[in-house]
Amino acid sequence: MAEAEVITAVGRNNKPINVGNVVKYVNTDTISRVSEIKEDEQGVWVLLEATNLWYRDETLEVTHIELKEKKEEKELTAKEMEELIRRGKEDVAAFDLSKTTGGGAGG
Repeated sequence: MAEAEVITAVGRNNKPINVGNVVKYVNTDTISRVSEIKEDEQGVWVLLEATNLWYRDETLEVTHIELKEKKEEKELTAKEMEELIRRGKEDVAAFDLSKTTGGGAGG
């Protein structure tokens, strides 16, 4: 079996970028983990987990900021949401209300 070609990505701060590194996109300060690296005729591209978008390697900087692990999202029914609010156990702003079930007009 042939070995896969190793693509070298180098960030704006001249540090090598590898899959799994945490980087910052310098134009928006987006912080994310690198999930993939590829190269084409336009240069070296780095895929960020947070946005699922490809960025040129020279627009990224390796950072030592630690990312918090994502909490697994749970879809709540309207009744479950109502109960959590009633008990005051959860911050309502932390929920994506589009994931609750029931009611609503749509078009």
